[in-house]
Amino acid sequence: MLAHARTSLVIAPTSTPADVKALRAFAHQVAYETGRPAVWATDTDHTVTEYAALYLSGDVTSLRDAPTLVLVGEALMAGVDVFEPLDRPLECPCGLVMHYARPYVDEAGEIFCNECTGDDACAWCGGPFDMEDAEIIERGKTWVPLHAGCLEGLRSSTSSSVLPVTV
Repeated sequence: MLAHARTSLVIAPTSTPADVKALRAFAHQVAYETGRPAVWATDTDHTVTEYAALYLSGDVTSLRDAPTLVLVGEALMAGVDVFEPLDRPLECPCGLVMHYARPYVDEAGEIFCNECTGDDACAWCGGPFDMEDAEIIERGKTWVPLHAGCLEGLRSSTSSSVLPVTV
């Protein structure tokens, strides 16, 4: 796992190439909304307790024929949060619209995204950032949010070959 990051596992039906493409896009959206890495799962070779949460592209019944459905059961049994899409998109005062990420709701009922609560983090340095200025790169089956400056530094670093993120 990446330092300073609370990674999410993202699952969806994967029976066709179009399904896998949609899953990959869904994982990117989860990484964007949460400001944290998101791994897209096409198989069951994952230990759900290593993830902060499990995000589903639809309700559980949409996964009834997917091999990754077993991950939902494992997550529920282990006490890992399992999130279906929100009933309706929610907008933070900063303008970020959330379709999947669970926002923070204060006592007055106002909605705040992870960025506004400081709960997002660059996967490299751990610092909070503005998601509009973040770079979300793909490493294998993981979307990784980084500061643009951290990404540039990693690209120019001679030690980038030993980093958890391929740049």
